[in-house]
Amino acid sequence: MRTGLLPLRLLLALALAMGLGSCGDPDPEQAADDLASMKSAVNTELRDMAAALTGEGLAVERATGRVESEGMSTYRAEDYRATAVVLGDGAEGEQVDRAATALEGAGWTRKAEGLDSTEPWVQLERDDFRTTIGWTKVGERELVLSLDQEGEVEVPKDTEPVDRDNSEEIPLD
Repeated sequence: MRTGLLPLRLLLALALAMGLGSCGDPDPEQAADDLASMKSAVNTELRDMAAALTGEGLAVERATGRVESEGMSTYRAEDYRATAVVLGDGAEGEQVDRAATALEGAGWTRKAEGLDSTEPWVQLERDDFRTTIGWTKVGERELVLSLDQEGEVEVPKDTEPVDRDNSEEIPLD
């Protein structure tokens, strides 16, 4: 009976060795290309969103993007997120709803909202993009739109975390 388990053990050991052999760090150049592609896609989407909001009488300014480190010692990744300030008139909840309605007209789908809360907000999605529009809880009171693309870019484990102050302005025109 024990001899019947030997081929099974060998097969399992071979499968494990092959599986571990195929694991490895992602190619740094490919990771950089993937992150650049994500950055370009998010910035383009933000410009489209700004156009939709401006078309509804809102203004968008101070757009910035930044790379953020994700993961831990066994898994490292980077993500790119963009933010912008939305300006409008009216009560806070009304401004959030107006911005969300403008984006719905541009193909976004409302997923969750808290329009009646003390900190009005709404979350929307389109394709693989996610956005939240809400009022700042700290500092100057502003309506902020944040945007990111689903997923993250895996980077080699020995990649240094990105500098926290890597924000850069995103031109909206």
